[in-house]
Amino acid sequence: MDLDVIIKAEREGLPSEADREALVKMQDLAKGYRAAEHDGNRKRIHHVLRNQQVADVLKRLPLSDDMAENVELYAYTEEDLWAMEMLGVRPESETYLDREAIRMDSRKTVHLVLFGVSNQSESLAVHTALTAHYPNYCRDNSLRTRITWVSDSQEDFHRFQQHYCNLLENSYRRIVTVNREDVECKTLEPKYKGQRDDFVDVEWEFVEGGSDDSILTYKLKKWANEQGQLLTIAFCYEDDERNVGDVLALPAEVHKHTPVWVRVKDETTLNFVKQSGQYSKIIPFGMENVELPDMSLFIRMAQGVNYAYSQMRETTEEEQRQGLPEMAVATEIPSEEELQRLWNNKKLNTAKRWSNIYNAFTLRSKMHSLGHPVSEWGTLFSISEKEVEALSEVEHNRWSVEELILGYMPTTEEEHLAIQKDIKKRDELKAAFKHDDLRSYQELGADSTGLSVVRYDMGLIRTLPLLAYMYHQMKENNDEHA
Repeated sequence: MDLDVIIKAEREGLPSEADREALVKMQDLAKGYRAAEHDGNRKRIHHVLRNQQVADVLKRLPLSDDMAENVELYAYTEEDLWAMEMLGVRPESETYLDREAIRMDSRKTVHLVLFGVSNQSESLAVHTALTAHYPNYCRDNSLRTRITWVSDSQEDFHRFQQHYCNLLENSYRRIVTVNREDVECKTLEPKYKGQRDDFVDVEWEFVEGGSDDSILTYKLKKWANEQGQLLTIAFCYEDDERNVGDVLALPAEVHKHTPVWVRVKDETTLNFVKQSGQYSKIIPFGMENVELPDMSLFIRMAQGVNYAYSQMRETTEEEQRQGLPEMAVATEIPSEEELQRLWNNKKLNTAKRWSNIYNAFTLRSKMHSLGHPVSEWGTLFSISEKEVEALSEVEHNRWSVEELILGYMPTTEEEHLAIQKDIKKRDELKAAFKHDDLRSYQELGADSTGLSVVRYDMGLIRTLPLLAYMYHQMKENNDEHA
């Protein structure tokens, strides 16, 4: 039985009314389905909305008991699907930010420049923050992923800044105003700068200006020529005419070195222009005539992550004396039935399912950092302890940004001390969206069991080659039955 049902909000009319009608359809569908009649399998409702903030809130909103018993809700927008495609979340995607493998000893950093505040640019910004995490930051905290976002006014950013205040308050960020003669720049540091080590490996620039400002043009040429950064530019204004006009006006030096993504409803004009070598790095996206994969693929990848977590267990003292790490991990490929059975666990609520999905989003980038392209995933690799240690810290950094995006905030120093005195307070504060693990990898302590929290990160990284192999097998099976 196909568990997936896609409900799309109408593209015509007011977004709020279209989303409301889609929500009513979802509720009606949920009322008529009982998981108990289908081997405990919940109906997976894909809710493709138009309002980005509503979709984000629904990712962490608890469902009523009856609805949670029978359905799984996956809310996202079409812009989210395009962001996933452009950022290489689907392993076979042709575009991604880390065009070179960023290893521990690399000096390269990823830099995404966004033009225009829209659902599309917001989704690209959030998904970049969710996925662009690399080992070299662990060696040098100045090697952060940078998101530069340009719009006509600083006021354009206010809604995003308010919605993701927990993430931004704990990040380095700059507020920049560009005019014809001068630049005003205000630098803001993370909330606990000077008190704790850095733990957010993404930095932000919010720029008031336009691509035709001479100062910003100079910056784009400088960034395009810098050997130390992998620059990508994306034009995401709601106005297609502006996107096309602005990208064609970029300096030749920028076009020569830099992929430029351009959001358009129809790609005919840009495809014609791309025949000129000067504009060969232009990549249209967001077209209405392109059907993208829905979330089903990523749910399947996330089921693998959930399986990996479910198989972890503490090793015995005897096993540790034999040289085994403190966490035993999965070594066998599970059946599809086992993956689904574990996914049906009632403890796996909406937020936890999305946490597994976000983790799966970084499978390609982690394997890339290890030097293994998707074409090699049909081979089971071994992974060294040095690589486990490095990518465990990357995983913690990724998870930290994910939690900040989902609305958690770090505990205060007083709350941290209270947890040290009474470990039960850890879960109490977590229920209030205050997480004691939102700190640097080196400053992590014990969980409520009294054991080190990093053992889960290390266990997951040890499972990476198996997860990649599982994905390869899944794709081969799907291709055979296509």
